Amino acid sequence: MLRLAQICLITEIILAPLMLGGARPWAMAILSILTGAGLLAIAAQSRPLNINRYVILLWVFVLVLIGWAILQSLPVWPMQSYPFDAPHIALYPDAWMELAVNLIWLAATITLASLIAQSRPDTWVGLVVKSIIAACCLQLILAAINDVLGWQTTFWFAKTAHVGDWTGSFANRNGFGALMATGLVACLYLFARNPAQNIGRRMDQAGGYLALAILFGLAIVQSHSRSAIAITLIAAILFITLSGAPDWRSIAKRLAITITGAAGVIALLILTQPDLANRFAELVRLDLIQRDDALATALLAIQDRPLTGFGPDSVALIMGHFATPGLNANTHWFSSHNLWLDAALSFGLPALVAIFASAMIAAVFLIRSTTCRPDRALVIALIAMVIVSSAVGWVISLPALVLPVAILLIAVLEAGLEQHAVSPAHADHTAQSPVPDQAILH
Repeated sequence: MLRLAQICLITEIILAPLMLGGARPWAMAILSILTGAGLLAIAAQSRPLNINRYVILLWVFVLVLIGWAILQSLPVWPMQSYPFDAPHIALYPDAWMELAVNLIWLAATITLASLIAQSRPDTWVGLVVKSIIAACCLQLILAAINDVLGWQTTFWFAKTAHVGDWTGSFANRNGFGALMATGLVACLYLFARNPAQNIGRRMDQAGGYLALAILFGLAIVQSHSRSAIAITLIAAILFITLSGAPDWRSIAKRLAITITGAAGVIALLILTQPDLANRFAELVRLDLIQRDDALATALLAIQDRPLTGFGPDSVALIMGHFATPGLNANTHWFSSHNLWLDAALSFGLPALVAIFASAMIAAVFLIRSTTCRPDRALVIALIAMVIVSSAVGWVISLPALVLPVAILLIAVLEAGLEQHAVSPAHADHTAQSPVPDQAILH
């Protein structure tokens, strides 16, 4: 039954990107069925289930957020000001239902990932990483077929946006690029997983993953996604810098090398990809990208209801109502292109502070629970990707991106907790000095 639960979770990782990122209601239904089947399978085992404390805290947080969304929708509040004159805070009183479904699915999936990782802490991390790479390979193949045959399709419908960009089966190039970035970091992790090995032995045993990382990097370039390129460079620099020897001289040396390499990559892109270089140059043209107008609009709306927000699924209506003169009114602004601002718009500033504080506490807990340098570097790189992505867009909230990141973080966390539980002293030693490669000793 454990194998069935693993299959359900791995299927979600691979299937979610194929289903337009998993954001459609029918896609969420399929993912929810797989999560439910996995939970039933693991519950059918003879061994008792051990729900870790952080999972319980996650459920408490989810239920509190759902409770606040329900409270926003109840007609128990004073009449709101025109044009939102109603006895409830939520502009869409029924929107809490979809929010509840999505949050419960996420919490249930993390619970399933935790239970599986506890059963196989020694092998589950590698299996999750390889599943993410498999999902990225499939998307890479679809995008390459699209480009070679001249198709402009998501394999679900004809493209109306991002024409000429690699998107795989995503409808958005940023989503495709973010998944490729996750796969690239996963490949780097498998290449650097045994820090005691010399570079020759690593190339012999895991050189293929380095080649895949290069292919994923090329796919990111072909997606023409600025945010994906940015998070890839940041994550790669962090991982390479932090995955090696822990002394400051070695860290400074690796940081200098990786920054120099990143500068070389940027220079090469400027010379060989003028269209992509022009897209980055457009960032200084605020009249083109309108991020400043979207930011100003969101801040105006937050000032109108700083404590309560406007309820779930209300961002599009809010952005239209509070739009600054420079904001393109013909665009459907379903997001302010900043998930933190979206949270403040929906739930209010106190809820945003609670969400941010919880996220930071979780990040520190994840980092401190790791027991070896590659694991810690992987966790830090993934957290950095999430932070940057959430600050410049909304795509990181897609199930296809949430799934691999969350499941991989939980897998690394449970492996670290298991190591600490077995031998705390050995775990501390492992974090500083991994077991030497026997081939080197002999």
